[in-house]
Amino acid sequence: MNRSVMPEGKLVEPVLEKRGRFADLLDAKYLRTTLQIWVIWLGISFAYYGVILASAELLERDLVCGSKSDSAVVVTGGDSGESQSPCYCHMFAPSDYRTMIISTIGEIALNPLNILGINFLGRRLSLSITMGCTALFFLLLNICTSSAGLIGFLFMLRALVAANFNTVYIYTAEVYPTTMRALGMGTSGSLCRIGAMVAPFISQRALLLVNHFILYCRCEINGELSRTQTKRN
Repeated sequence: MNRSVMPEGKLVEPVLEKRGRFADLLDAKYLRTTLQIWVIWLGISFAYYGVILASAELLERDLVCGSKSDSAVVVTGGDSGESQSPCYCHMFAPSDYRTMIISTIGEIALNPLNILGINFLGRRLSLSITMGCTALFFLLLNICTSSAGLIGFLFMLRALVAANFNTVYIYTAEVYPTTMRALGMGTSGSLCRIGAMVAPFISQRALLLVNHFILYCRCEINGELSRTQTKRN
């Protein structure tokens, strides 16, 4: 129909490449790489969601030296003096919200430096540096510092954790051959979700150690009774 001439030769079936299997990830050739990548994905996801959830806990602990927290603690309970409800709500001050907003900006502020580091230092070295710095700033969060220091620590920590995510995405997609690339990314993503699910139970450990399911139900009942009495009055 298009008045063209068929090329010389004969039509043959294309050779289908072998599809990747889960066992290939655990092959001796890729076993060390796979285990390292899984641990990195799990740790990075745990750190990312953990620092977001733990930021509120850090502000509640009031790590700023020589200052009195402007936050207020509201206690909810019944009118009876014999049994006071252990439930409480920690109200953030405007400075706490400012700290949270500034630290969140860190996730995008250092992206240009992250791109330069990946291009000039390589994937492995760049990821090693950012992960090492992440561990360092996690340790620095435990020291008593000024308000500006706490904001700076949280800003850098959020920036470094986001940089880890950017680098490990690129590295994982390049370290496996074509037939295993999607499988490698999929399993790594699964470990990432596991880290995200575990993070709330660790970052909110204070609530888990003090409160439990029965106590939570008691808090809800006390709060509901308090609201009902208020409406009646």
